[in-house]
Amino acid sequence: LNKPSTAPLPDALRMGEIPGVGVHWGLAVGVAACALSWLLIERTRWGFAARIAGGNVRAAQLQGLPVGALVVGFAALGGAFAGLVGLFEVAAVHGAANASLMAGYGYSGILIAFLARHNPLAIIPAAVLVGGLEASGGLVQRRMDLPDATVLVLEGFVFVAILLSETLYGRCRVFAPERWGRA
Repeated sequence: LNKPSTAPLPDALRMGEIPGVGVHWGLAVGVAACALSWLLIERTRWGFAARIAGGNVRAAQLQGLPVGALVVGFAALGGAFAGLVGLFEVAAVHGAANASLMAGYGYSGILIAFLARHNPLAIIPAAVLVGGLEASGGLVQRRMDLPDATVLVLEGFVFVAILLSETLYGRCRVFAPERWGRA
């Protein structure tokens, strides 16, 4: 008890797969949402104002930008995207809303956002990487008789490796242009 759930969705309301690909339509909608987000952030006044406010709130306020409206607007957009993900999770994967919908997506989302570095188009390969780790994790755990937390440990290694690479890149300057003879 105490595990709320909705009634199963009728088959007519379930989302199908993309023909010939073997994945549901959430993938195509997610890629389109990333592309539209990139256009919004990189090619509109609203996105330009948001980048300024994200870089320096005080400077944005001094320029008269509506920082509060930008925060609320982008938070609403993020909430709309989360709702869209929930729609596909229910209609294409589970068939009903239940407690299994909260399966640690927050941690994965933080890792994907960190890997993407404020670039909506970079979300696509980052999500494929993390999704591939999580999807193959069950198979690896069964075949090699590993504990359930193995996938989380692998994701943690990815996160730490990226943090270390940023630290080392800033200190060692191995890839600095002046080392290649260019200024």
